[in-house]
Amino acid sequence: MKGITKNLLLASALSIAGISILIPLYFRPPLIPVAIAKQRLGSASTIFNDLISLFQRHRHGHSHHHRGQQGDDCNESKWAPFVPTDHNLALILTVDLNGCANFTSVQKAVDAVPNNSPNRTIIIVASGVYREKVVVGPKKSNVTIQGQGYLNTSIAWNDTANSSGGTIYSSTVSIFAFNFVSRNISFKNTAPPPSHRIVGEQAVALRISGDQAAFYSCGFYGEQDTLLDEKGRHYFHDCFIEGSIDFICGNGQSLYEDCTINSIAEEGRGVSGCVTAQKREAAAERTGFSFVNCRINGTGKIWLGRPWGSHATVVFSRTHLPAAVAPEGWNDWNDPSKDGTVFFGEYGCIGPGADFTARVAYAKQLNDCEAAPFVDLSFIDGDEWVLPPRPQTKWLLYPCQLPFHTKRVKDVL
Repeated sequence: MKGITKNLLLASALSIAGISILIPLYFRPPLIPVAIAKQRLGSASTIFNDLISLFQRHRHGHSHHHRGQQGDDCNESKWAPFVPTDHNLALILTVDLNGCANFTSVQKAVDAVPNNSPNRTIIIVASGVYREKVVVGPKKSNVTIQGQGYLNTSIAWNDTANSSGGTIYSSTVSIFAFNFVSRNISFKNTAPPPSHRIVGEQAVALRISGDQAAFYSCGFYGEQDTLLDEKGRHYFHDCFIEGSIDFICGNGQSLYEDCTINSIAEEGRGVSGCVTAQKREAAAERTGFSFVNCRINGTGKIWLGRPWGSHATVVFSRTHLPAAVAPEGWNDWNDPSKDGTVFFGEYGCIGPGADFTARVAYAKQLNDCEAAPFVDLSFIDGDEWVLPPRPQTKWLLYPCQLPFHTKRVKDVL
């Protein structure tokens, strides 16, 4: 009798274990195709393969039953166009507000990424507005978050410095991980515009503090301190960045290429906005913001930058500057002691705001050789880490030789 009981208990335990493995395959799309899962379970007993087949058939019928309500949204082939083929992918996770994916929350997908993985995990996020705060922690290396167009997919929250306990904690999305990539998605802080009557209205949409991060065709929306480019080397390509006051700020070493920068500063208040507030604190630091082939649009009267740090470094190259740019161009944040240590440069800019005749004395109109260290991926050591496809450089006509370039990068930063 005891032997029979022991066998029954063992059989029950095995059945429960098998079902616990298979339930996720039924209730949400598998993290890997079912066929591959069967191969990986090849050493298990035949009953597990039979159970997989049963759940696969049941799941097919279950999906078919709901197609009248959801159309073809739960067709797993919809993810295929968003899977890159040229990266070393280890895992693909999917997110959909309608439940037709592995997760309905971006944060839960991030939590499922293996810690310290040397291979890339891609999280594909379906169209929709995901109302949540997201943190990609330092152990979640080599992650790509892929949306379905920055006008279609967004992550949004509405914290401020006051509501969260500080500007850095107000961010809707915070990235601390190494080698992060984002494509075709927006990051939004939907807090109201600053009233200028109280302290603590800063509201960050994205805080990027991990090294070697890249953003392609992404949107960043907010008011004050929209994009906290806090530290590390970063690349932004074909992005849309919107705000009013210091809306690209921090101590990152970052290249912004082919980006649209949209001011929503108030009209009729004199100078009411500022694009950058860079925080380089010492000559020994190798940080700064470089904008190449960008375009500034929008409202209000704005400065190109003011120094958050005493050695703030910002350069605009071949960028369209609108009439919204104040004639003086830059501001020293009412601290003339910084005038001799900041590096605020312009090179080959066009548009009504590019007139340099009334610029502040500490602004620099750069020549070819002075601009050279700032205008391609070498500014961020990008040839070593920016994933393909890499942009084709537009800067092929410099009279400067490569050894001089190398020297200038070290001298300037």
